[in-house]
Amino acid sequence: MITSAHGDPPAVPPDDPDALPPDAEDNNVVLPEPPAEPAAPPDTEAANASSTAATPGQAHNSVSCGAANRGALSEAATLPRSGPGFTTPEPWWSRGHRHGTDELIGLITRAAALVDKQYPGGILGVADMSKRDGGALAGHRSHQSGRDADLIYYALDPQGQPFTPDEHMAYYSYSGRARYAKAPEFARNISERYFDMARNWALVKALVTDDQAPVEHIFVSDRIRTWLLRYADGAGEPKEIIDRARRLLKRPQDTGGHNDHMHIRVSCTADDEALGRCKNGIARKRGHKKFYSRVRCPVPPRPAIPPVAAKQ
Repeated sequence: MITSAHGDPPAVPPDDPDALPPDAEDNNVVLPEPPAEPAAPPDTEAANASSTAATPGQAHNSVSCGAANRGALSEAATLPRSGPGFTTPEPWWSRGHRHGTDELIGLITRAAALVDKQYPGGILGVADMSKRDGGALAGHRSHQSGRDADLIYYALDPQGQPFTPDEHMAYYSYSGRARYAKAPEFARNISERYFDMARNWALVKALVTDDQAPVEHIFVSDRIRTWLLRYADGAGEPKEIIDRARRLLKRPQDTGGHNDHMHIRVSCTADDEALGRCKNGIARKRGHKKFYSRVRCPVPPRPAIPPVAAKQ
């Protein structure tokens, strides 16, 4: 049996059946692309990111406005391309959608560092978050107010070693093995990998126990939710942590997927609610259609700078 670097077996042995063909397992909803948006060149985005990259403990004044699927973002924090235990692989790096609230950026960096400390060697792949000022994002109904992020599941290679995130969101079959991807575009015969149960549960645990950024939802497929909760129960995790994970782990109502990534959303803060009318939950629209209208998001007030005392 294949084992990971920390001695845990992958979800299943490698001789399990291959994944079923696409659409044979889940009825995934393919989101239509919104009207083309002018995008900043990658080098411009990179330059901007370097000047606003979030550092754990660094003070920002972000404001999340409106709802996750009809909102905007002001004074965004930016996730660095890489840090302790995480990276943003291509093509997501070049897209430049790596902005969010202070709370979301802090949550991701803290959680990745905790998993890396517990199980060294694994790297969390961070995909789309939000645009610098929020609003409609290609391929997503939500991700508009800086409180959403797509995280690529930790994986093991056929030898049981940590698999470094690549350009695919690997789609995990019932066997726990991935041989194809549906996103960012469909691809067959990708590098074989297995769902890393230990690290993915450690990530969920870090997210649901974080005391600085309350999590509103962790979207996964029903299949992966079952895997994670069973693993936690078998590992003897505290009941209160499993119960909290059970409440937060859920499948999005408008899609059957998320077998290839985890979608997290943090809750509005009191400042977000006061300044940006931030709203937990989603804005309702007939037919689960996407909002494209802009939402006004105010710049938060800056603290007054005391006058310099006159020289005597």
